[in-house]
Amino acid sequence: WDPWPDGDFEKLFTWEEVLRTDNLSEHWACQPGGGDKRGSESALAWSQGKKTRHVCLGVITCDEPTCEVVTRPQTRRAGIMGQLNASCLCGSQLKHIDCGVTSVLYSFKGGVYYIHKGIHHHPKQTHILHLSPLIAGRNSLTGTHESVATISTVLLNQDRVKAELQALRGKSTRNFIDDFAEFQKNHPGYVLYSQFEAVTVVVVQTQFMVSQLVTDFIEDEAVNGIVSDAAHGFWYSSKDLLIISSTYSALLACWVPGLMTYANGGSAEHYRLHFLVLFNSMADECEKHGREVNDELFGNVVDFSEAERVGFTQAFIMFWTNREDSRSQAELEDAAGALLKGCQQHYRSQVTCVKKISGVIDP
Repeated sequence: WDPWPDGDFEKLFTWEEVLRTDNLSEHWACQPGGGDKRGSESALAWSQGKKTRHVCLGVITCDEPTCEVVTRPQTRRAGIMGQLNASCLCGSQLKHIDCGVTSVLYSFKGGVYYIHKGIHHHPKQTHILHLSPLIAGRNSLTGTHESVATISTVLLNQDRVKAELQALRGKSTRNFIDDFAEFQKNHPGYVLYSQFEAVTVVVVQTQFMVSQLVTDFIEDEAVNGIVSDAAHGFWYSSKDLLIISSTYSALLACWVPGLMTYANGGSAEHYRLHFLVLFNSMADECEKHGREVNDELFGNVVDFSEAERVGFTQAFIMFWTNREDSRSQAELEDAAGALLKGCQQHYRSQVTCVKKISGVIDP
């Protein structure tokens, strides 16, 4: 399968070939042209299969003859007009070269019958304005970083960039432990705690982050204290979590992270390690400025996770026990429970979830 189909031809592809080619994915910018509702993917003959139609939208070029940048147009006309309002990378005026070449696909029991009609009289695109930030250049506080295309023009193709990233993730010439040790050496004090066992965590914090956790005043609005939550889709593995304890910064007028933890799961032990480091860092910051360390300092808004609640309580008990607090374990457990508040948004989400399964749970 050539992802740049061109000319008049017809070909039958098995379902195995279709899956291997990402559903006969094309590099041309195509817009679905519709099909019909009469066909079926279970049909025995391709002519009776489910029909879909794609129309090539051409490319966007500029009026500078020596410029080699050819941009992929967006699939909606409004999006294309927005692209044309910008300037080319060389600074020249952009123009749209329409195409109209069509491809028709019949999906049936035996595979997909592909029909391509027409010749693309325009060049292949070399640049994609609206896709990977690695191609466009990542934005940061210091400006836009260089595009990976500065390494080689072949990296203007997003599929090539994706392939290179997969190759880098799949094999490394260095040992992770060595890389991690070098990272700690180059960024001293950033990793507060790390543990690579069955329960793995890496806890990080900057001086600015901890300074925001300990403030000298109470805000009038409901923005006091710490909000702790875990992001489930941040890392490559779906079971890994990014646990963040945030606080409101009056200086920046927004919520900022006070402590961040990579965790390879969401057990009570993962949360205990996160909260214990949080409490210790806040206590150190208080003592540095001659402030009293008390229970109220650790007030938290959390979701309705039992593991998070248990982890917070265990960390709270361990923190005060290590400081030779006179209270019993039961008293510390009660004190920890009084510091936790439930997140209203998570509560509403849980109510909505239960409401949707009222057939299982009696209202």
